[in-house]
Amino acid sequence: MTTWVNKVKWFIILVLIQGVIISQVQISRYAVPLLYVVFILKLPSDIGRKSLLFYSFLLGLCVDVFCNTPGLNATASLWLAMARPSLLRWQTSRDASESFVPGIKSMRIAPYFRYILPSVLLHSAVINIVDTFSISKLSDIAIATLADTLVTVALIMIIEFVGRKK
Repeated sequence: MTTWVNKVKWFIILVLIQGVIISQVQISRYAVPLLYVVFILKLPSDIGRKSLLFYSFLLGLCVDVFCNTPGLNATASLWLAMARPSLLRWQTSRDASESFVPGIKSMRIAPYFRYILPSVLLHSAVINIVDTFSISKLSDIAIATLADTLVTVALIMIIEFVGRKK
């Protein structure tokens, strides 16, 4: 019961932070922190595929409603949910049946970083490609994707280190 309540609490907090505060922040029009992806990345490793897709779509849809970006974040969140099991398996040497919550505590710093970096990069790339909807601005897409990724990964690592100290 407690874990379910914590998930709902984090879901609501991350959607509100992303929709109300972060969506208003842009660093030189490129770097937009996508903090809400931490919810998808921190779901337990043994979560079912259907549940993962459902939570990811719902999260993206809620962020879309707050940010007035119809389907943009939901699409990127679904792409991340599809890739997440492979990215997580790629970085862990655990038995597939062993359940854990991805993080620095459970994975160590380097594997966790190697897990979140391609995850956030994929998410950012999908958002920027779908948002631009044109291949003619490939350099702008690449710059925005890299900037979004760097800012988001830095925020996630800060959250992990702050959470680790408690």
